[in-house]
Amino acid sequence: MHRETIYAKLPTPLQNAAVTLEGWRLRRRRFNAEFHRLLANYRHRDLWAPERIRAFRDERLRAFVRHAAMTVPHYRELFSALRIDAADIRSLQDLQQLPVLTKGEVQADTSRFASAGSLGPASPGLVCHTSGSTGAGLRFPSTWRAQREQYAAWWRYRLWHGLTLDEPCLYLGGRSVVSARTAQPPFWRRNLAGRQILFSAYHLNDRTAPAYLKEMRRSGARWLHGYPSMVSMLAHYALQHRERLRLRWVTLAAENALPQQVEAMREAFGVIPSDHYGMAEAVANASQCPAGRYHVDEDFAAVEFLPVSGDSYRILGTNVSNPAFPLLRYDTGDLATLTEDGCECGRPGRVVAHFDGRQEDYVVTRTGTRLGRLDHIFKDLVNVREAQIVQSSAGKITLRVVRGRGYGSTDERKLRQETVKRIGGQSDQIEFSIDYVEALPRSASGKLRFVVSDANGGRLATGD
Repeated sequence: MHRETIYAKLPTPLQNAAVTLEGWRLRRRRFNAEFHRLLANYRHRDLWAPERIRAFRDERLRAFVRHAAMTVPHYRELFSALRIDAADIRSLQDLQQLPVLTKGEVQADTSRFASAGSLGPASPGLVCHTSGSTGAGLRFPSTWRAQREQYAAWWRYRLWHGLTLDEPCLYLGGRSVVSARTAQPPFWRRNLAGRQILFSAYHLNDRTAPAYLKEMRRSGARWLHGYPSMVSMLAHYALQHRERLRLRWVTLAAENALPQQVEAMREAFGVIPSDHYGMAEAVANASQCPAGRYHVDEDFAAVEFLPVSGDSYRILGTNVSNPAFPLLRYDTGDLATLTEDGCECGRPGRVVAHFDGRQEDYVVTRTGTRLGRLDHIFKDLVNVREAQIVQSSAGKITLRVVRGRGYGSTDERKLRQETVKRIGGQSDQIEFSIDYVEALPRSASGKLRFVVSDANGGRLATGD
């Protein structure tokens, strides 16, 4: 019998014990002495000069490319076919001699990307996975050192904001820790080893929200971490029930946070959330500093930005921390807007103004023009609980809206005005309608897409 099936049959106290046991196992493996050494090294590089951090990145890149060319079937054949010597790739710019790698190519045969060399074998049984923004999954080998390094990069960012490793955490993400049949609290389980309370996002609604808020308040924890769509939903319920929850930290992951979501969190929890950009493949990472800017973690991965249009760039990355499964110039499918202004905090790394979501997160007009940054349509609509843009064909969109308690005709009028305003001169190329729904569909892992479209891809993307 599968262990998840066994877990589902256990009474609540034993489920808490099982969650704690798993938390202990992961904590022991992730946060051991090697992790603390890696974290210390990351913190040491925190204020290196830009030239020094770039030199460090390129040194890692050179060794990683040589390793990939020697031990990975795909790259051994690629370098031979292109008549390129791995030693010729000495910097981020030199990587442009190689073609862009798509997720589809990797999925077609993951075994061709697994290293057979002594420098990068996967630890027994250590397999990572990502479900992907279009529901296209990827499973790949990793090493425990690679996992610890990724957590070290993430914890460096959290330390910037004053968090510590022993801070109790309220977690509201996509983990299914409570049976769907459960109708009464507790809608949460306790990981005592990891000092976490794992809340079920799938049971959160207007009826159950007071129980969530009461337990969070009773716990005394000051840190809430989760998906923006779920955390903002809790924030809306807190405001609706006039049960604000005062926290010191709210950290977000896995999705882009929309402006109205950030404002709801600030009002409900008394703190502006912080965020970082990353993914399971570890090909890129950027951390938001206390000044609100995203700094590319140059010492973690080799990140490239390819111009798309205007100030929008496509994000490619090379995962120099995982020798078990090298990915060179891997297309994340994500887009970003860069800034040359730097940051007052003085930290190194290129600065990203904001992440614009995935290439699929664009609306396409009848003439093929791509419109992005449409999340601002909902920026001042505080009575909109959740929203999503659905496009089934070029030139036609539906705005799916989950109304808050105070939503009325004035809000709808403003929504229509903002939509026309944001579409701007393209208004004759876009037809839109509004569809009021009770809830928005999420992926299997609980994530919410802002734009769901098949105008480019030929199928409606509903995954995370």
